[in-house]
Amino acid sequence: MKKRVKSKGMNSDGILYVGIDLHERESQLAVFDQGGALLDEKRLPTKDLRNHLSSLPGQKRIAMESVGFVYPIYDELSSLKDCHVTVANPNRLQLISRSSTKHDKADARVLGDLLRTNYLPVAHMRDEETREKLVVIGERVRYGARGGELKGSIKWLLKRRGIEVEKPFSDEGRKRLRALRLQEVDNRLDELALVESFIERLDVQILDIASRDPKAKLLDTLPGLAPYTALYLACVLDDIDRFPDAKHACAYLGLVPWLDETADTTHLGHITKKGDKWLRRNLVQCARIAVRKDPHLNEFYTRLAHKRGEKKAVIAVARKLASYAYWMIKRNVTYEELSPWEANVRQSSVT
Repeated sequence: MKKRVKSKGMNSDGILYVGIDLHERESQLAVFDQGGALLDEKRLPTKDLRNHLSSLPGQKRIAMESVGFVYPIYDELSSLKDCHVTVANPNRLQLISRSSTKHDKADARVLGDLLRTNYLPVAHMRDEETREKLVVIGERVRYGARGGELKGSIKWLLKRRGIEVEKPFSDEGRKRLRALRLQEVDNRLDELALVESFIERLDVQILDIASRDPKAKLLDTLPGLAPYTALYLACVLDDIDRFPDAKHACAYLGLVPWLDETADTTHLGHITKKGDKWLRRNLVQCARIAVRKDPHLNEFYTRLAHKRGEKKAVIAVARKLASYAYWMIKRNVTYEELSPWEANVRQSSVT
């Protein structure tokens, strides 16, 4: 068990390592010295974190786990003098710190100790401008998903009543739906019209943002990608230098297969589906369009579909698009300038 020292024993000679188990109202702190001695642990209102950390002497290294409201606290604490704030990756942290004694004090101690020993899995923190772009994209995703739910609900209501309407969401189809005079259908059509007005407004906003974003403008040259997905992908990848290569970027997007490897055999499973599921779905949809637009991707898709099936071929094309995006941002070139279909570039940039 770690030796605990009173907080009054702190001095400004060494670095303090602070683990914070963050909650909306109250948070738990654990403070370690460089040798691993637990100097202090305290529970205090989250709004008082800044003042308390300011009162601690010397250099502070702070670790906290990512939560839904972490960014405002991260920004506030990062502005403190002599403070370096690190946010832990919650998924990887669970694998490292799994314990039978799960409580706030233990969590704060684990965060502080992992930071001190340089074993803390670090989460990527985006700047404020990128975060604001992702807020707009998130709204577009939410309303797009809601529109799909409403259309599915209307189709089910018609099916339940044995009613068939050809192309129900075209202009003529919607008139025929209104003519049915079914309250449950009319209510959903009203909501769908409102949702679609929000989508239209957001699409205009996204188009404007993408036109001023250098990375999105590059990715917009990829076959099959519209400004919406180009901006989405650029914001999620963000700092491209955090990925050693295109394979790591594809893994971050959940587009690589599970690997089950033993001493004698290697088995590749389905894709991991880690990361942003909505972006991954968008890339798959873009891949279906890309194979119709780009002859090189069409050739790749056709060859792979013949061997492994249509679904796996589409996923492979989506992974290629993500790989191309990595190198386009890395080299600051358009799709045409990248020329990924040329053999020498293909071997060095995309597998």
